[in-house]
Amino acid sequence: MNATDALFTPVRVGSLTFANRLVMAPMGTCLDQGGFVTDDTVAYYRRRAEGGVGAITVEGCLVSPDTVGPEPRLSAPEYVPGLNRIVEAVRPHGTVVGVQLMHPGRQVVDGPSVAPSPVPLNSASPTPHELTEPEITRIVADYARAARLAAEAGFDYLEVHGAHGYLPSNFLSPRHNLRTDGYGGTLARRARFSLEVAQAIVAAVDLPLVWRLNGTDAEPGGFDLDSAVTVAQLLEDAGVASISVSSGTWLTLHETLAPMAVRRGHMRPLVKAVRQAVSVPVMAVGRLDDPALAAEVVASGDADLVLLGRGLIAEPDWPNLVRDGRLSAVRPCIACNACVELVGRGERARCSVNPEVGRERTWVVEPATAARRVLVVGSGPSGLEAAWIARLRGHEVSVWERDSSCGGKLGVAGAAPSKQEVVRFRDFQVRRLDELGVEIRTGAPVSARTVAEQRPDVVVVATGAVPLVPPIPGISGPDVHDAQRLLRGELDVAPGTRLVVVGGSATGCETAELMRARGAEVTIVEMRSSTGRGIEAITRRQLVKQLRRDGVRILTKAVVVGIEPGAVHWQPVGEEGAAETIAADLVALAIGWRATGPEVAAELAGEGREVRILGDAELPADFVRAVNAGADAGLAV
Repeated sequence: MNATDALFTPVRVGSLTFANRLVMAPMGTCLDQGGFVTDDTVAYYRRRAEGGVGAITVEGCLVSPDTVGPEPRLSAPEYVPGLNRIVEAVRPHGTVVGVQLMHPGRQVVDGPSVAPSPVPLNSASPTPHELTEPEITRIVADYARAARLAAEAGFDYLEVHGAHGYLPSNFLSPRHNLRTDGYGGTLARRARFSLEVAQAIVAAVDLPLVWRLNGTDAEPGGFDLDSAVTVAQLLEDAGVASISVSSGTWLTLHETLAPMAVRRGHMRPLVKAVRQAVSVPVMAVGRLDDPALAAEVVASGDADLVLLGRGLIAEPDWPNLVRDGRLSAVRPCIACNACVELVGRGERARCSVNPEVGRERTWVVEPATAARRVLVVGSGPSGLEAAWIARLRGHEVSVWERDSSCGGKLGVAGAAPSKQEVVRFRDFQVRRLDELGVEIRTGAPVSARTVAEQRPDVVVVATGAVPLVPPIPGISGPDVHDAQRLLRGELDVAPGTRLVVVGGSATGCETAELMRARGAEVTIVEMRSSTGRGIEAITRRQLVKQLRRDGVRILTKAVVVGIEPGAVHWQPVGEEGAAETIAADLVALAIGWRATGPEVAAELAGEGREVRILGDAELPADFVRAVNAGADAGLAV
């Protein structure tokens, strides 16, 4: 038996049989248009069904017509045909398909905000309207109507989003539900709304109902695990066929959408406690995209099914590859949350490691009409992605890297304790190129002479960017270095070294984190009002909090005006007068980047030779853009 065999046995959920224990978690995509399913939405879900997942729960659909949000809608008959297209696209692949019903409550970006009590989400949010009992009754009816519409659309099961601070979850919270009527106070009364919704759906349709429930809100004074166990039992009594256990709210998103620094399986104790208290199947979630861990969660009895979310965005074929024992072929999700941040801004879902995401409808890697010699200069994520796609299409490809190892800034960032996951993707890219026979040369700078000798038809310039060095007095001093040198381990930094990091961008924060872990006394000086520029929001909040907890001093709205041996001088932005001084044995520069592509391309271009500039070499940007630019280049050559 394989270690992952436990994932590939059938399981009953109500009247349904799932072919395996893997369920695609409901995740927003912003691929819909005005609440209606699009061709891109259908293609996105079809692609995941092709990958062998046992069940797909389609992303949350709004049940109330007066709710505003980027999600698809299931509040009126006109939304049924589009959702039926998803069902018809998924079902031929042997995948059971359900849909999540949701009411966001006060957790909305725009539009009406409602809640059990007039408690705003945070100081920047409006005070939500406190629902009256007749309004609560109407919303319960909205869920029942949406359930009937979902049945018309052909879905096999339903799920209510009763977690993450959305309306049912908000009712459950003793911290935010301050009502004194029949919907507030004791746990039983706070659970009344959820139970009424469950009972209304069970009465309305003959479909299994899954309930997504927080094991904890992870908020002081919020909904906790003991309460979750009790509510799970009440929901089972109300006719719920399965409990999907999660955690967190918009105030604690590091729990819900754990960044890469959070250990895999962090919600496992929650699901185990619920599993022991109910007799219906229980679903686990929480960075369970490691095949061995996912299988162990099921084999141990801690859960009956495993939800894959971001892991299926990164690798739609995860189930089939794992079932067939092809673990090295699984494209790793690095929990960078780029997909989360894009959708949170109302933009279409994309992925840092999978350029196919969001364009499944048009994504085709076709053989080239004629094989060409392609020389890729630089082995960052964009260069490696371009090389892979070009090789898949039949071109003869070589990668040339001036440094001693591959990865570019990806490999450098992976040195930070909280960013080590990114190296997994670098290693994956290198491994698949090796399997395809792509030559990778390290320690191999490229010049015009190199190109003339190699005689490529296409030169792909993926040389990345170089650090900006502003004209600060003393910036060329012997104790001033590019922050990347510290991340690469090129400098010996002893414990107690007084380090000043100039610039609080991603590189600056990563440098501070690594050097503080090695015992340095670290200060970050950043001109802007906040640190972590270039880091996804959930990851940034957690990293900055951790830096402060670890004793890193962070100065914002501060500009460095001079550097001299043993000292860095700074002033508040926009102010004049005497500068303040920070004692410094070492200074690391992380101020920004300048693209190298145009000057490299000018040197390497030759008569009749095609030259393409991509990734940071063209425009310093984020990881998503780099990988997607690499893929586009590989498709175009």
